[in-house]
Amino acid sequence: MKLTKPLALSRLACCICSAIAGVPVFAQTGSPTAPDIEEIVVFGRARDLVGTAEAASEGSIGGADLMVRPLFKTAELLESMPGMIAVQHSGSGKANQFFLRGFNLDHGTDYTVFVDGMPMNLRSHGHGQGYLDVNGLIPETVERIDYRKGPYRADLGDFSMAGASFIHTIDSLDNNFLSMESGQYGWRRVAGGASQNLQNGSLTLVGEYKQNDGPWQKAEDLNHVSLWSKYLRDTDFGQFMLTVSAYEADWDPTEQVPERAFGTSACADAFCALDPTAEGETSRWIVTSELTGDDWGATLYAQHYDWTMSSNPTYDAQINQFDKRWTMGGKIEKTLIEEMNFQIIGGGNFRYDDASRIGVEQTDRGVFVEDIAANSIQEASYGAFVEATWYATDSLRVIGGLRGDYYDFDVSALNGLSVAGTNSDNLFSPKIALAWQAMDDLELYANWGRGFHSNDARGVVNRIDPVPGLSRGEGRELGARLTLGDFNFTSSYWWLDQDSELIFVGDSNSVEPKGGSERDGYELTMFWQPLSWLGVDAVYTHSNANYVNNPEGNFVEGAVEEAGQIGISASRDNWDLALRARYLGPYALTADNTQRSEALTTVSIRGAWHFNKLTAYAEVINLLDTDNKEIVYYYPAYVPGLDPVDQSSEDIDCAITNCTISRATVPQSFRMGVSYKF
Repeated sequence: MKLTKPLALSRLACCICSAIAGVPVFAQTGSPTAPDIEEIVVFGRARDLVGTAEAASEGSIGGADLMVRPLFKTAELLESMPGMIAVQHSGSGKANQFFLRGFNLDHGTDYTVFVDGMPMNLRSHGHGQGYLDVNGLIPETVERIDYRKGPYRADLGDFSMAGASFIHTIDSLDNNFLSMESGQYGWRRVAGGASQNLQNGSLTLVGEYKQNDGPWQKAEDLNHVSLWSKYLRDTDFGQFMLTVSAYEADWDPTEQVPERAFGTSACADAFCALDPTAEGETSRWIVTSELTGDDWGATLYAQHYDWTMSSNPTYDAQINQFDKRWTMGGKIEKTLIEEMNFQIIGGGNFRYDDASRIGVEQTDRGVFVEDIAANSIQEASYGAFVEATWYATDSLRVIGGLRGDYYDFDVSALNGLSVAGTNSDNLFSPKIALAWQAMDDLELYANWGRGFHSNDARGVVNRIDPVPGLSRGEGRELGARLTLGDFNFTSSYWWLDQDSELIFVGDSNSVEPKGGSERDGYELTMFWQPLSWLGVDAVYTHSNANYVNNPEGNFVEGAVEEAGQIGISASRDNWDLALRARYLGPYALTADNTQRSEALTTVSIRGAWHFNKLTAYAEVINLLDTDNKEIVYYYPAYVPGLDPVDQSSEDIDCAITNCTISRATVPQSFRMGVSYKF
């Protein structure tokens, strides 16, 4: 069997990885006619990054591993980054909320994702700054995910203070495939793909259709279509890649609910719908091209995006948010100097967002009432970076970098209620790191760097209460990486300070700036392969997040204090089995820490049986049927049918009334499916 390049990486080369473990893949040796085939179980993560990694907190995981683990939602692919937790509070079609390093990142404010070099975060979005939606990603197209944490690398700019994930898609399929699955709560999924040689290159097409209702009183009624294609060929200039993807979805948002309503005539339980008229739609088309040479690479991308979603976070004023834009951009990177003990890499990037209509309007049961705000936004950015690595001795590496960024904001008002104006901002972000290989199996790291996230253009040009265009931050980290045979262990202690915190605000259903903050914490990760067919992984993270000067209190709201995962993966003969436990710790709901969330622990399991070209699989999500909350907030909200009709959320006194707002985790769910390769 001939392996394509990406599958060879994940199946035979133990693609570059660390931290949490994945699921085994099979490689076969011997001739096609040999009666006995030696089975070699290869866990798709590198055993040893000593001597190559630049920080204890960076690594990678192979796509084959990701495919076998239990997967309730697409964003859980990103949980391959140790300490990352992805949750949902408004239905399967909306972007997830992410928790990492003491951040409630809402939908991506300080965490960025690239897919084949295309940045997925959306600036000045209609719902929240840095809005990050990966629902359109098809899991079968993922080859591997590289990850980093902290602002320590010069090639990264906006939205990367807490971390970044780089998703690399497959070059081609080993086999064409068709898979179908079904499950509880209206879950249906059909996916298929094929690869074909074309014009001295290869063309791969993959598609996916999903439906989901969920356990909610008002079904989500998700209809989801994703299409993905890649053309790859060698040229005289280097390897050329063209990727085209499309994502279309509509759904009925199922939002967080005031807990004081549970068990009343207005709301039977945590799965009730206080506003059954909310709707959402997303359309996203992306084209990415890449040309790669021996010591350089260039990427160009363009996307068209159209999103709208109605919601009622306080249940007394339904709103409809919208965002329609074109985006284009690119990046170039080249090795400028490469000698035996010294290397310099330089590059630059640009991005231009042309949003014709972004804003929010008031609606009543889906019917337009009045405008609140509507703008057109043109936002441009330009960045350049240089990073040098000096191999001072055989065991010591010194890495230094410098990045410069310039942003231009141009906001026009589409009605008399909206802000308008222009502004610009720029900054330089230095970086430095040390990597010392103290022993053959032990490497120690020290990292320092400055970074930033951009703020919403509408706040930047606001003349009454402006916010800076680029909010600065500084990170430090000390770490270690140990490899002892089949056992890997990494540890790190980090600090992260920010000039401006972005916090979810319930009455506007968006994020807003709120003062400076300081964070610190530690991370422990482990992977162990005690038997050739068995892998065990674990991660535990702890963090503290405090405001620098906030009269309301020192605690950053929604900053998770603990997170962890434990995974067991087995692959033997013709079957695979993966068990994963996931822990989301408690966090403060208010700045004075008088209101707190409870921890959430879930366990999921997946099994698969392979017979010739057919694979049958099944998974149970939330195996123990844990009854707790996926996400929790604290703000005043009206309860229709319970509160007086002449009252509003502004009349609710949280000192008297329970203002906890939450969305329940999905109960135990069973899914099963078959996949056929041809």
